[in-house]
Order: sequence, then C-alpha cells, then structure tokens
Amino acid sequence: MRTVVCVKQVPDSTIVKFDVRTNTLENVHYIMDPIDEISISEAIKIREKNGGEVISITLGPPRAEKVLRSCLKMGVDQAIHLCDEAFDNIDAHSTSSILARQTARLQYDLILCGNQSMDEGNGFVGAGIAEYLNLPLVTAVTRIDVFTDTNTAVVHRRLKGGDREIVETPLPAVFTIDSVLTNPIYPQLRTILTGLRKAITRIDAQSLGVDVRCLEPTLALLNISQPKPRLKKTATIDSSLSPAERMKLIISGGVQQKSSKAIEKLPSAAAADIIQFLIDNGIISKER
Repeated sequence: MRTVVCVKQVPDSTIVKFDVRTNTLENVHYIMDPIDEISISEAIKIREKNGGEVISITLGPPRAEKVLRSCLKMGVDQAIHLCDEAFDNIDAHSTSSILARQTARLQYDLILCGNQSMDEGNGFVGAGIAEYLNLPLVTAVTRIDVFTDTNTAVVHRRLKGGDREIVETPLPAVFTIDSVLTNPIYPQLRTILTGLRKAITRIDAQSLGVDVRCLEPTLALLNISQPKPRLKKTATIDSSLSPAERMKLIISGGVQQKSSKAIEKLPSAAAADIIQFLIDNGIISKER
C-alpha cells in the first residue's frame, strides 16, 4: 500500500503581520500547513495497518525542503522536492499539473492532499491532480477505511450542517483531508533521528520533463488587503417590555428565546405527560 501525500509550506498565521501602509506581509515564518500534518499522520496510520510506504511531495523554493524534513521526522519513507526557478510564482493549476506528473511516475495506491491550504484556501490542487490522473476524487474526508483485499476504500466526508456522507471508491483515488480526520502523531525519538539522516530527492523541471514555456499562470494575484471591518448589529429593544424582560434581551443580544415547557416530575409521571403532549400535538395517535 503506497500512499503519496502532497504537502505545502505556508506562513505561520500566529505571528505573520500585515502592513496596511505598504500592503505587504511582515514577520513571515514558514511552517508545514497544519492540514498536511494531519494528512501525513493518517498516511502513517494506514501504513501501520496495511503495510507499504508513505511518500511526501512538495513543490516550492529551496526553503520548502524544511517541510519535507519535518515529514521524514514524522516517519515518512521517502521525500521528493520539486524545485526549479521555473516553478516560482505559478498558480494552483500549474502546481497540480506538475505534482500529477511526478505522482504518475510512482506506483501509488492512494493520494492525500489537504482540503484547503491555510494561506490561499482555494482547494484546487487535490481536484486538479485527480483530473490530470483521471482518478476518483473524494473531498472533505473525515474517516478512511482501506480494504486491501478488494482494493477499495470506504470514506466519510463532511457535508454542510454537520451531516456526513459515506462513499465507497475503488483505489487508486485522491482524497482531500478535513482537519477533523485525526490528530497529528508525535513520533518517537528514534523515528525523528532516522528522519534526520534520510535523503531528500530533488527534481527540477528538466528532469521532470516539464516544458517551462507552458507554465504561464492562468490566475494573477492583484492585491492583498485586510477585510473591511463590519459594524456589529445592535438589537432594538421594545420599550413596552418590563425592565426585567428588557434586561434579558440586552444580555442575550436581542435574541428572544422560544417558549418551552419543562416537565419536572418523577420519570413515571413525566412519561404520561410527555405522551399526552405528543397526542395533543398530533405527533402520535391515541390508542383505541
């Protein structure tokens, strides 16, 4: 079972600052995207259960090698760095095509990506890789169960409103990972020391067979700006209410609670009142 995980180096959002005068970022320190750390952790768990190996891939400048070293220290078997000046300032479309080209060279069973990166958040790369490689795609995955005997996987994916969808798909496939999938693993010291000694494979555009003339971006970053501040909505309190009721509305932000009826009795007596309530409201019919 070979799992390929695409990882990314992003600015640390806890310390980065935005200068409103120059419209530039300051105090930029790069880290592994937290969602990719979860993807690596899940891939390692899949390897521990089903055997095989985990390969991490990143595309970026020389400083991006640091994120691959972090992957190796977590227990990844191989790390591949796609690094070339021609890859600088490319968009998500070109990024996904280059990652797909390198992944196609590997004998993979599963490809994991973050659902959305912390910096740009466009969620395109995973879908782009699946399109280029003509593979099934499942997004916002919150659970993965791999069945090597049938070469399939059953995954849960997050929907709006807290709902979950269960999907069965043949392998190989591309899954984009949701942040609730698992907790990041904490490797043992022996694993960390082993990761420090492992080599990182570096591949440039020529080795990958990429025509740099075809890397013209389809998207352009025009500007970076802070969101405009939004005025907080204030509730209008009905002056005809009593002081106590007005105070309750002020404390609740103007939200009126729906009327409710609490039944405070022993269970045997409360059950009869609840059944009567259901009958009175037409929820159940009275037995004849």
